[in-house]
Amino acid sequence: MQMRSNEEIAYNAVMDLIVQHSYQPGSPVVESQIAKKLKMSRTPVHSALKMLVSDGLLENTVNKGCFVPNLSKEDLDELFNFRFVIEPPCVVDAALNYSPIYRERMDALIEEEGRSIKDNPGKLHVIDSKIHDLISEIAGNSYYMRSIKQAHWKTQLYLFFYDDHYTNRVEKLKLREKGGYKSPLQHMMLFDAIADKDPERAAAIVREHITSTHVFLSNRKW
Repeated sequence: MQMRSNEEIAYNAVMDLIVQHSYQPGSPVVESQIAKKLKMSRTPVHSALKMLVSDGLLENTVNKGCFVPNLSKEDLDELFNFRFVIEPPCVVDAALNYSPIYRERMDALIEEEGRSIKDNPGKLHVIDSKIHDLISEIAGNSYYMRSIKQAHWKTQLYLFFYDDHYTNRVEKLKLREKGGYKSPLQHMMLFDAIADKDPERAAAIVREHITSTHVFLSNRKW
């Protein structure tokens, strides 16, 4: 049980280090360095890195270890083309398979996102992941989970390194929420469409969600 706890600590610590720019895109994530930083043995760190690779959050090259994925304009466009393929069918299935047992968890995540915008913007990526994981769970197709989790983490990397709306500049984030940062409202609308068992509306909302994020990121200078 303790080993599992240490794996989770290491798993989350690596993600936090990436968010904090301790590891840049394309840079190696070295097992021994992580273990030293966390003051734990290499065994749970090794397991955590394997899990991160398995989840698609880190890349692995034979004989070269783990790396933070590289970022580029070409990759950004490919990523969002992929999201257009995979996410609308997922939310359609979620709407068709929806049960009221999920409503409490949906509402709790929307409330958590709202609190995080005010108090802890640096953790918004965690809530975003929970929201899309729940949609994949409702859809009831396990193949969605890994693909969408990987695509959203890659999207978060672009936001971490090419925009500052996940930093603790709270006032700037609030202003952006009123303008270009539309995710919280879109998440709420998406959950409502799924709960209404309206697959067409859910698919339209997620397409708009993907488009607005793509435009938001594409507008930077590459």
